[in-house]
Amino acid sequence: MNDTQRQLIHRYRDGTLTDPAELEALETLLWDSREARDRLRSWAVVDEGLTELAFRPAPVAAPTPSTRQLPLLPIWAGIAALFVLASGITALVWPRGEDSGVGGVARLEFVSEDAAFGADHQLPRESGSALGKGWVRLERGQARIVFHSGAIVELDGPAAFGIDTPMRSYLEYGRVRVHAPESARDFVVATEGMEVVDLGTRFELAVDVDSRESDVSVSEGLVDLHLGSRGTARRIQPLEAGYTARVDAAGEIVVLEQLQDARPTEAAGILGHWTFDSVGEGGSVADVSSGGMDGQLRDGAPVSGVAGQALDLGERGFIDLSEHAGRFGEAEDFTVSAWVCDPSDRIGIIFSLSDGTENHRVQFHLNRRHVVFGWQNGLQYDSVSGKVDGWEPGRWYHVAVRSRDRLIWLYRDGEQIGSASLGEKIGTRILSLATVGKPTEAYLGKLSDAGGEAARTQWFGGKIDDVQIYSSALNHRGIRYLYEHPGEAWKAPH
Repeated sequence: MNDTQRQLIHRYRDGTLTDPAELEALETLLWDSREARDRLRSWAVVDEGLTELAFRPAPVAAPTPSTRQLPLLPIWAGIAALFVLASGITALVWPRGEDSGVGGVARLEFVSEDAAFGADHQLPRESGSALGKGWVRLERGQARIVFHSGAIVELDGPAAFGIDTPMRSYLEYGRVRVHAPESARDFVVATEGMEVVDLGTRFELAVDVDSRESDVSVSEGLVDLHLGSRGTARRIQPLEAGYTARVDAAGEIVVLEQLQDARPTEAAGILGHWTFDSVGEGGSVADVSSGGMDGQLRDGAPVSGVAGQALDLGERGFIDLSEHAGRFGEAEDFTVSAWVCDPSDRIGIIFSLSDGTENHRVQFHLNRRHVVFGWQNGLQYDSVSGKVDGWEPGRWYHVAVRSRDRLIWLYRDGEQIGSASLGEKIGTRILSLATVGKPTEAYLGKLSDAGGEAARTQWFGGKIDDVQIYSSALNHRGIRYLYEHPGEAWKAPH
């Protein structure tokens, strides 16, 4: 595909492709190009504006003096034409053979004996019926719907549930329980203020009939909350098992908390802990945990820190941990935590792990306005960032990054400031320490990019204290503990 064709798909996905001629061009492209069909299907999203037309009847309102003379018939004729084209595009992206071959989008697998449907219910009511696009209006009782993608949705009445594609649905109000196996990864349940994107998990979602406020809780795995009402920029908030969130109709998180009956199961799994309270002869920096990850100081001077002694790394100081690079490279999940003061004005590298080239690396760093986790995979660099209000001179800050199942959370002073399931620059999948391959270089305070004969080195450029690295993703409580207890390691409860 060329750039113009890619733009057609991107604009269709974002809801900005409204010209019928361009939609026809996209339809032709999807007929001719399997790559185009795969690209659009992989996002598992049908344009929100057209989805809204499929789900809701057009509002009827008395014309105002300013609108009474508008040519309403041509406008609605144009919208109808767009919807017809969009239906054709949906059929191309989800062809009949991939829909399971028989009838529509899903199947009504179960209906309880006491179930009653509303007068505006649009779909079949008998167990075993095939379901296409439309509304399920359940006044009471329970129903179970199995989508052709494999996603299973259980409804409790009263509920209004819209069916769009094998990978997309809408909950206007009511309560649903969702299970998405691997075949239905990225299955979407949209609400007024967000989209819940299932990453292969089980979750429950309830929407209040009056306020349209949503409550979502995850019992297994992970989901992404794409927050923001229609027509606004959306941000992504991962939500893991054992957590619940309340989101208002505008897409703002009102409450984010751990379920009371959730039990943390992760082991602390500390790899190394460097307090810098003493530096041995020859610059040896002791790992005060039992990990044996002693490092080597290359330039730097002791100063007073947030917990005992710290190191001022100056312009080009760092701690070399390359002897242990292979052990860091075994960590699929991880946490990196540090106290920092006066980092470099441009970029301050806290931790880096690489194979000695610029093609395979991960890095945790700071810049003027962000805390950043970045990664390089071949020629593609991507990152996740959390925005901050700068770095006050002379003040110590606690920063941390944690990764679980290749999702990233970023923190400053014990508070979450960013999270993502994909990179923010070009949308690539997040890499873990273990995906570096065969790491040979590991540093605190330095990143060395070696490409051919050229080498580019970046530094931390400030003061650093109490660095800890774990082979597990500490939960929110663990990160908060490290912030509130400088110099102490986190011990997971049993």
